Amino acid sequence: MKADAIATRMSVLGRALPSRVLLVDDDDLELELMADRLEAAGFEVACAANGEAALQLIEQQWYPLVITDWLMPVMDGIVFTEALRARGATDTYIIMLTMREASVDYERGYVAGVDDYLSKRVPDAELFARITAAFNTLALRRSLKEAQAALEQAAAIDTDSGAFALRELFTRLHGEIKRAQRYARKLTVLTLDVSVAERATAVDVALSPEMLRGIVQTIESVVRMQIDWTGRLASERGAAFAVVLPESSISEAPRIKERLLGALRRYADSFEDLQLTFAFGVGALEDAGQQSPAIDTAEMLEVAGLCRSCPGRTGPEQLGAVQRSVGCHVAIVCRHGYVVDNECSLKSRASARRADEEQALAG
Repeated sequence: MKADAIATRMSVLGRALPSRVLLVDDDDLELELMADRLEAAGFEVACAANGEAALQLIEQQWYPLVITDWLMPVMDGIVFTEALRARGATDTYIIMLTMREASVDYERGYVAGVDDYLSKRVPDAELFARITAAFNTLALRRSLKEAQAALEQAAAIDTDSGAFALRELFTRLHGEIKRAQRYARKLTVLTLDVSVAERATAVDVALSPEMLRGIVQTIESVVRMQIDWTGRLASERGAAFAVVLPESSISEAPRIKERLLGALRRYADSFEDLQLTFAFGVGALEDAGQQSPAIDTAEMLEVAGLCRSCPGRTGPEQLGAVQRSVGCHVAIVCRHGYVVDNECSLKSRASARRADEEQALAG
């Protein structure tokens, strides 16, 4: 294969990968000859006399391809390969150089992490064919890794709403709970039910993906960017979401809820023929610190769900929510300051009055 053909081929591969090669050999003459051959083909070449020197170069810059001799002083090719792989360098292709007449322990090399073997006296055609194959392999590995990451990301996101999917919600919330308890931090989960009905008939209709995404975007426009986050909950009708608020206490929940409600109502006003209604609930860490009782993720969401379905007044719904809250060590608003008999501040009279007025107008 000619050098100009190699240069053309590598220009295509180089769009994704830099055409850098690190040569490792204690023989100065062999090192110079190999470097000249590669540079003539358009590669950017760096040289090292042994594995230890090569590792120092790799600390400063990533080399997609390393071509190394086996037998070297200070650190030979096998030990160098093992050290490189131990650092997590899976995105580097390693070719081991051998003498044609030498007895090679291929199995030991492959176990160490060698990708391919090549004789020092190999013709240019085979040398460049192997190098091209090495860059093709690296490009394939990278594309597979990117595809896997994309699939994982897609599985973590609810496609209709853009919020975290239910499974990812549980995983991330579990981590938030553990982190908050370990470092004695606050954590509050605000849950939200959204239902939609036609104004003329008051018959429930399904929320479209566009509406769901609009609701999530409205939530995210109010809460703190890159700190608070939203996951979608299972719901038999309408849609339900959990807004996770790290570093926020139970006493802040009513104020945050009012901000969210205001933004959501403004969003709902854009639909002339539809009426969106919202119901909120809350669950928060009651105690923080490593000695505090363990909090189960599902139980925290369950308590927030009971709070969401409670009308905010003394009665069986409130009693059930309080009992579950105490049993799970998850705080709800009506227990904050032990105000159980008064109107719930999460569902204030002003909010209830506005809801009644909207219902009367819709009727």
